[in-house]
Amino acid sequence: MLLDQAGVCARDLRRKEDFPFAPLEGVGPNLAGWGVIETCLLLPESICVMAGPSACLRHSAFMAHARGFTERFYMLCLSELDMTMGKHLEKVERGVADIAARRSEKVIFLIVGCPDYILGTDFTGVIARLEQATGKRVILGAMAPITIGLKDSPFTSAYTAFFDFLKDVPRSPDPNTVNLLGTFMPLSDSGELYRTLAAAGVQEVLQIPLCSTLEQFGRMASARTSVVLHPLANGLNGKLEKELGLSSCFTPTAYGFPTIAEHYERISQAVGRTLDVSAVAEAARAEAEPRLEALRGKRIAIGCSINGSPFELAHFLLQSGLQVEALFARSGVRPFEWKILDDLRDIKPDLMIYNASHPALCGRTEPFDHIDIAYGVDAGVFCVNAVNVPLSRYQEQKFGYENTLWLLDQTEQALADPVSNYDWIYRHNFLI
Repeated sequence: MLLDQAGVCARDLRRKEDFPFAPLEGVGPNLAGWGVIETCLLLPESICVMAGPSACLRHSAFMAHARGFTERFYMLCLSELDMTMGKHLEKVERGVADIAARRSEKVIFLIVGCPDYILGTDFTGVIARLEQATGKRVILGAMAPITIGLKDSPFTSAYTAFFDFLKDVPRSPDPNTVNLLGTFMPLSDSGELYRTLAAAGVQEVLQIPLCSTLEQFGRMASARTSVVLHPLANGLNGKLEKELGLSSCFTPTAYGFPTIAEHYERISQAVGRTLDVSAVAEAARAEAEPRLEALRGKRIAIGCSINGSPFELAHFLLQSGLQVEALFARSGVRPFEWKILDDLRDIKPDLMIYNASHPALCGRTEPFDHIDIAYGVDAGVFCVNAVNVPLSRYQEQKFGYENTLWLLDQTEQALADPVSNYDWIYRHNFLI
């Protein structure tokens, strides 16, 4: 069966090479995540100029509109012929200079597409002249889907570039300040993690999306430690550790109680303070148990567009006695997920894990017609009869035990008032 080429049983997924290879990889529904434009514009006092052919610009224009970034996003349409002949550099330089003259922001991200990436266009001279003429910082980036899957994705590169603004900031180490890295929608300052850190004496918590100025952003260089909530921030965090000596801990968004407990222990060690979450954990467990019990018998699929790891969520639901039937991943298993997969394999060795970008999955929905609940918009695309629970990175951002309860809230709301997968994608702006 052709579909078999796109999936593998958990018992057989033990090495990177075991993940289904996609000879022709599709840009599948799993890519509902942070885009390059969105990532760049997290930096305060910045604008973004994207230069390329109209077909390359179109998708980013949709994304910028959907996320409310159009006021800080510019597009410079270039002809393919000019780009091939290298005649577009003068147009880019003139266009960026014109925009810079009309904007007060201090940073300009110049984003190019696949054509310039393939041709190896050298923008060094253009950027040097622009910085000298405008007095603004100009950073080059790429919105090049062909680079996805490389060691450093375009998104990671864009986020890591923020370090250039931190390395030269005057530092005054503050033991009472903590960075949260890897949030797009910021954690609420009234949320569980903020309350827990405040109770332990942490006076300031910094997140990039909440920094209104570069000066405020620069305070991150003086923090005691960084708590990394998303793998996209690993590059930036690595530079902060290596070049500035900041300690850190990796505690990606999780839903399972044992994993959350481990994460709080890591944070406790990183901040050098005891974090007491015992009462919160006990209350969350008591509330979650009957709500999880109500989901017994529901057949579940989990996609990789959720905020968090599909492997970790599958492990938690299976541990809770629920019925997970399928899991959709992309580009294989991430380094921190292998240990989770080992535990997952012990619980359900026959769990099917699919490559969401495999061409054998294109248009194939009938094998998943029996699924009742699909977590993630990408899983919903394949499981068309299921109630879809997006758990998107663009919804509320939670951490800790409150994240588990939020998962159950979202599930109950979706079951009570289901929205079709078509509507999630096209009417709720979950663009893919």
